[in-house]
This record gives sequence, structure tokens and C-alpha cells, in this order.
Amino acid sequence: MLEENVTADTTVIGGGLAGVCAAIAAARLNHKVTLVQNRGVLGGNSSSEIRVWVAGATKHGVNRYARETGIMGELFVENQYRNPEGNPYLWDALLMEKVKEESNIRLFLNTEIMTVKMQDHQKIESISGFMSGSERLITFKSSHFIDCSGDGIVAFLAGAKFRLGRESRVEFNESLAPLHEDKTTLGSTLFFYTKDLGRPVKYVKPSFARDITKTSIIKNRIIKKEDNGCAYWWIEWGGELDVLHDNEKIRDELQAIVYGIWDYIKNSGNYDADNLTLEWIGSVPGKREYRRFEGDYTLKQTDIEEQVLFKDRIGFGGWSIDLHPASGVYNDSVGAQHSVPDGIYHIPYRILYSKNINNLFLAGRDVSTSHVAFGTVRVMATCAVMGQAAGTAAAIAVKHNANPRDVYLHYLKEYQQTLLREDGAILGIKNQDEHDLARQADITSTSTLTEINTYVANAEPYRLTKAAAFTIPVDPQVNQLDIFLSTEKATSLIVKWYSTGNPQNYIPDTLIGKQK
Repeated sequence: MLEENVTADTTVIGGGLAGVCAAIAAARLNHKVTLVQNRGVLGGNSSSEIRVWVAGATKHGVNRYARETGIMGELFVENQYRNPEGNPYLWDALLMEKVKEESNIRLFLNTEIMTVKMQDHQKIESISGFMSGSERLITFKSSHFIDCSGDGIVAFLAGAKFRLGRESRVEFNESLAPLHEDKTTLGSTLFFYTKDLGRPVKYVKPSFARDITKTSIIKNRIIKKEDNGCAYWWIEWGGELDVLHDNEKIRDELQAIVYGIWDYIKNSGNYDADNLTLEWIGSVPGKREYRRFEGDYTLKQTDIEEQVLFKDRIGFGGWSIDLHPASGVYNDSVGAQHSVPDGIYHIPYRILYSKNINNLFLAGRDVSTSHVAFGTVRVMATCAVMGQAAGTAAAIAVKHNANPRDVYLHYLKEYQQTLLREDGAILGIKNQDEHDLARQADITSTSTLTEINTYVANAEPYRLTKAAAFTIPVDPQVNQLDIFLSTEKATSLIVKWYSTGNPQNYIPDTLIGKQK
């Protein structure tokens, strides 16, 4: 067994999108970073091993102007240019390239963290991991650690306080919480992909495949032969078990379900699927939820729905509060439970560090939230935003020889301004960087647009079979709006003006006036 010691300013555990963005953020601020990942690829649930889409604040276009900026935005743009087909292996390569381009990052793949050494039960001194393929036992030392491992292995071994399961409705006054607390969580998922070979392909199901005609799947789920990957988000199970310690049992059941669904598509006679074959099936369950560690603040349902403007906000989310039934695919009803805020919401910094471990940051799906609020922050682009924020905070903490709480108490302005300089988006916080040349620039133009005419002579008319709406900015003020109408018979038209409430919203909130 080869034993090694590795020292850095910050050690990041977990190579999902939160960990990748945390490591890159700290490295770009000239700090030495160690990134430790227990798989052979980066990307976590978005990697080629699991293949979950990277969803975020736009919620598939509902919040159409809410695309993440910063490192996650950089990854989105680069992937769209280089990989418009969405090849999962090219996505793996892009993430690997971005990490390897940072000279301040040392990457350790296939390394499972085994032990944590503490000082006075309040500070992590070092962590040790085993690189199985190389038989290397590696000890990682740094002044600060960021747990982006999802399940929170380092935080757990360090003794950080955490929550597991669902809180009662009264604890945080959450209408979406159950009446009584329990230990159920969101389940795990396996995907599969198919391919048309252009000729008939036989399928003989394995003996362990589930007969889904004897389950509630047929009644409650929509199965299409054309669907692949994330279209089958509902192939979920294990929320009533321990999704960590029962991981192998959950994987076996999910694979049995997938092979059973494929048997139904191929052999039930209900689909024209003769030429289709299985191209890929996952072997690593995509986990949604496990431990959530307690910070100085716990994000809750009302914070999301009321879009609370936190003083220590570090970015935004916009996915709905998306809660799946614990029984998953075998639940005797359809789909998931959603609560959709009026627009994007703000994420406070105080959920990104442990309340009782003095040098431990958190990012990803192990941050300090209630189970209900976790239903929105868990999506990967939002996790990536929190990752960049945690990496940036770690760099500030190292710079000032401070702990995570000190960043909030003493260096919040510097921290937020640093996030803005690194292309983070903090709504309502103005860039005050004296060294930013853009603030000193003079903008000139050769002409200005005073009228906008969207009328197109040959365009087909838009039939008002239902209400239509326009979103109009209040700055600059619009003094006149002309709408051209024609009717086949006498009718009436009602025009209403609404404000959107919060400035980042795009849906009607308060009626200002109307005209008939």
C-alpha cells in the first residue's frame, strides 16, 4: 500500500457539478485546491454514468431570463457550442478539460474518503481516502474543506449536525410538509436508452425483470417507445428505505423495473418496437436526497414562495418545489407534488457551511434546508451556483485566516463583490469594484431606436382563442402600445395592466388598471 500526504489551501470532496464549480472558483482566485472524486468521471448525476439533464432556475423556460451565469453559465455555453447533440461522453470530457486547465487544482479520481481526523471535535485536520485502482492511501490536509459529496461523507464523519427525512408541518410552518416527521426521502432513479437498428431485434427478458402489468405502473405512468433517458424520471424507488445503506438493493430493484418496462414495450404487442434494442442502461442509481447538514440558517418553503431577499444572498434558483412520492414508481397515484414561486428566489450564504464544524463548507444536495425547500435547490445547475459560492467563500476565508461564519459576519461585502467580479449573479447587489474597467467605460452609439414596430405585413394573424399577454419593461417607460385587431363579428376586448410584484418576476401580480 502506497501512502501519500497532499496539502492544499482548500480540499473539495465530490466531483459533481457543485464540486467542480467549487474547485474552479477557488482555483481562479489563486488558491491551491485538491478535488477528490470517488468515481472515474466528473459530473455526478449529469455524468455519462447516470445521465440526468442539468436543470436549473429557468425551469425549462418558465423563467426564461433566469439562466445561470458564472462557471455553470460558462459550461452551458461551451457545451452548447461543442456538443449540441448532448453526447454524455463529450460532456464528461468538457468537465474534465475545465478542471485540468486550472493549474491550481490537483484532481484525485476513484478515491473514496474513509476517515476524518478532527481537532477538538470542531475543526477538520485532515481526511484520508483510498484510491482502489492504484492501492494508494492518501491523506488530504488543508485549512478548509468543502463537502460536495452529495451524501455528505466528510461532514458526517466530522460530526456535523444534520437532518434526514421529512420535518413535521409545524416545525417550519410548511404546508407541503407531512403532519408528523418521518425518515422518508426522495428516491433514486436509473435511466435507459434505446436504438433503432433498422431490422427486427428479439428481446428475451432476464428472470429478475418485473412484470409491470402486475403493478400500478401501467395505470399511473405514461410509457412511450420513443422516450429515453430523463423522460423516464419517474423510474424512481427507495425513498422508504435508507437510500445510502440500501443503495445496492435499490439499484437491483430499479434495474428489474427497467428490464420489465422494456419487456412491456417490446413484447406486449402495444407498440411498434420490433426494430428497437436497448443501447444503454444505468448501473449507478442517481440519488436525489440523503443527509442535509445544518448551517446557521435553514432554508424553508416560505423563503422560496415569498422570494425572501436575504442580505447574504449569493445567487438564485427557480425550479419549483418538486416533491416526489417516497414509494416512487409504485406509488398509487401519478407524478410529483409541485409548488411554483412567482419567479426566481434567493439563496442565502448561511446554508453553505456547518453550524458546528468551524472549517467546513457545504455545496450541492447536502446544504442546510428543510426537506420541502430541498425540493427545489437539489437540481444540478442550482447546486453548481452554490458550489461556486462555496469555493469563493473558502478563498475569502483562507485569505483572512477566517472560518465560514466570519465570512458572513465580517467579509460579506468583499465576498459578494468577488462573486460579482467572477460573473456570479446576485440580484439587487450593485458592482462596486473600483478596478472594474467596465464601470469606467463610456458608451456611445451612432443612432437610437425611438419606435419599435413589430407589425409584419405578410404574417398570419394570431387568433385570440384565449387570453394573450405581453411583458413590458417599466424602465425605460413605454408611453404607447398599439395592437392591431380584426373581428369576424361584434365582440368586446378587455385589456388589463398588471405589475409583476418583485422586479425579477414575469407573471401578473397586482392589477393596475383595465380598459374595455
